[in-house]
Amino acid sequence: MLTLDDVHPYLPSGERTMAFAGIIAKNTPSTANWKAYLRVVLERSALRRVVHAAEVIRDSASDDRPVAEIIALAQQATADLRDLDDGEPDYHSAADILPGVVSLIDAKYNGNAPRGLSTGLPDLDEIVRGLRKGNMIVVAGLTGSGKTILGLQVAQHVTTQLGGAGLVFSMEMTKEELITRGIASMGAVNLSRLDEGSTIQDDDWPKITGAVGKLQKARLYVNDQAGMTLARIRSIARQCQKHEGLDVIVVDYITLIASEGGGQNRTLEVGKISTGLKNLAKELQVPVIVLAQLNRGPTNRPDKKPRPSDLRDSGQIEQDADVVILVHCDKESEEGQNGATELIVGKCRHATPGSCMVQAQGHYVRFVPFAGKPPTEEQVEMGRVVRFSSREGRKDHE
Repeated sequence: MLTLDDVHPYLPSGERTMAFAGIIAKNTPSTANWKAYLRVVLERSALRRVVHAAEVIRDSASDDRPVAEIIALAQQATADLRDLDDGEPDYHSAADILPGVVSLIDAKYNGNAPRGLSTGLPDLDEIVRGLRKGNMIVVAGLTGSGKTILGLQVAQHVTTQLGGAGLVFSMEMTKEELITRGIASMGAVNLSRLDEGSTIQDDDWPKITGAVGKLQKARLYVNDQAGMTLARIRSIARQCQKHEGLDVIVVDYITLIASEGGGQNRTLEVGKISTGLKNLAKELQVPVIVLAQLNRGPTNRPDKKPRPSDLRDSGQIEQDADVVILVHCDKESEEGQNGATELIVGKCRHATPGSCMVQAQGHYVRFVPFAGKPPTEEQVEMGRVVRFSSREGRKDHE
C-alpha cells in the first residue's frame, strides 16, 4: 500500500489512495479465522447436497417405478450424505483425552473435584454420589409411591438451594398444581389446606410467604402441555438452556410422551423415547430425571420390593438409564403406613447399588431424612425393610 501511495497518492475520484486502502484492509476477513470461514463454506456445501438429495427423492416418487426401486434410490441419495465432512473429526485419540482424565483423577484424590448435583437427601446422595451431567436418572414406582414427589423435590432443591436452573415437563399435572405443591413442600404447609383455602390457619401464612419468596427467586421453569413429543421436549429444553441456563431436567412421566411415528407397537415406541431422552442428557450435558411406572410384579413377591426389571412398557428404559431409583413404600406394614419409604438404587453405572430409608411427609408432599427406629432383626429377616448401616444406627441413637 505504501508503494502504491508513493506512485499514485490520489485516486481518480480525488480520494487518498492510502485512506481507501485502509478501508479495504479493514473490510477484508483476516486469515486468522480461516477455519471458521472454511466451516461456513463446508456447511453451505452440505446444505446444497441435502437439498439435492431431497429433490432426487421427490422426483423419484413421481416416476412410474416400482416402490422398491424408488426406496432404493432414496436410500442411496441419503447414504451419500453420511460422508459429509465438516472439517472436524468425530473421533479423538486416547492421548488427547488423557490429560483431562488424569487431572480429574488428581482433583478427586485431593478432594477438589466437583460432585454431582445433590438431591437434597444426604443418604441418597451417598449412594449415587450426586446427579451427574449427561446421565439419565430413572425414578420409578407403583402408583402413589411418591416418584413424582421425589422428582419435583430434586428440581426444587437444585433451583432454590443450589442456585441452579431446572426445567420440569409435567404431562400429568398443571403448572398451577406443581407450584402449589412446591409451596406446600418448601413451606411445610398442609397441601389439603392450600387446595381448600378456607382451612388455612393464621400460622400458615408466614410459611406460605417464605416459600413464595424462595420460588420467586428460583430459576425453576415448568411446561405442562399435554401430548408432548420427544422432539418438542428437546426443542424446549434447548431453548431454555440457551436463554435461562439449565442444570437439571425432570420428565413426568415417560409413558405420557406421545409417539411421533404413529406406530402400533408401544413397547418399541417407548424404547425409542427412552433412548432419545438419554441422548438429550448427553447433548445438553445435564442430568435428566425420567419418571416411570412399574408393573405389578413386586406385589407378588414376599418382600414386595421392586427391581429395575419391573419397569413398565419397555426394557429399553433399564438399558438406557445410568441410575435407576425405585421408590418402595410397603403400605401393608406399619412402617409403610407411617410413611417409611425405601429408595432402592437398583442400577448405578458409577457406583455400587444400594438403598436408604427416607420419611414421606405426605401432607407436605416431600421426603425428609429418616429418623425412625432401626428395624428389629426379625423385620430384617422377613425382608420387608432394609438393614440399616452403622452410620444410620448411630444417628438414630444420638
